[in-house]
Amino acid sequence: MERETAYLKTADPLLANVMEAVGPLPHHLATDGFAFLVEAIIGQMLSTKAADTIAKRVRNLVGGEPKPEALNMTDEQALRGCGLSGRKAQTIKELASYLSTHEEALSQLGSLSDGECMKELTKHKGIGAWTAKMYLLFVLDRPDILPYEDGALRQAFVSVYGTDKEEAIRQRGKLWSPYCSIACRYLYRYLDLGLTRARVQ
Repeated sequence: MERETAYLKTADPLLANVMEAVGPLPHHLATDGFAFLVEAIIGQMLSTKAADTIAKRVRNLVGGEPKPEALNMTDEQALRGCGLSGRKAQTIKELASYLSTHEEALSQLGSLSDGECMKELTKHKGIGAWTAKMYLLFVLDRPDILPYEDGALRQAFVSVYGTDKEEAIRQRGKLWSPYCSIACRYLYRYLDLGLTRARVQ
């Protein structure tokens, strides 16, 4: 990743300071695409703490990592009992049902372009751009994803650049491209380490 980090440091001096503060960047990907989507759906518009609590309840309900087969046999009301809204419970049930009869649907996403993947994922009601971008970033490891909708990214961004406006993030993404994903990972890590309390100069 030396070429990519060198490019980003040259393109964006403020990001270079973030990268120096963060140090070596862990690079972990989700290995179960369906389980990732379930947790991403749970996490929509929720704090990390609340989402983690509900996700843990869902895992306990189905006896481990969510699988389409297990969720097909799980009553929607039981999911709501975990703290899910009716809409999220329906989305998860519908996705599980679809993947039970289209078993290769997620594995086939790897052969599609970013735009085609977004289109395939967002055709499911309840899965929007944010959820699809999280999948592209943390499951498919696509190199040039800019999830400007994401609250955590915006929180890190404002601490470094003084604004969290969508247009500002988009413009900065033009500097980072074609390595937006790596830039975002550094900003996520910067937030996770608690470094946002001291704004980068």
